[in-house]
Amino acid sequence: MALSIANVLADVGSLHCVQTDATSTVDVLKGSSGSIHKVEIDNTGNTSAVYVKLWDTTGSVTVGTTDPAFSFKCPASVLRVYSCPNGNAFAAGLKAACVTDGGGTAGTTSPTNDVIYRIQLS
Repeated sequence: MALSIANVLADVGSLHCVQTDATSTVDVLKGSSGSIHKVEIDNTGNTSAVYVKLWDTTGSVTVGTTDPAFSFKCPASVLRVYSCPNGNAFAAGLKAACVTDGGGTAGTTSPTNDVIYRIQLS
């Protein structure tokens, strides 16, 4: 897994989170409140859809049991971008994981091949 988080120089205070091998392992993206501005999911390497799930919490998350605050679907073999220019607020913090078997609470299976997500936060 290769998660990187960097400040965006053109927009002071924003974070650009990039995960180059998204799996069902939970990544901590931010430990405080903020807003989601863009979610990009590159699923070009897989023959099944994936779901990037986001949890609005600083507490523990159990993938497949903890209800996500946000869930973004990316069909097989495509790159999909979700944009919210005004931001979609989260209150506590933000955690992420990627699974192939469900966009709701259920689902624990990691993608077979690499999935890359890029998430823009403030």
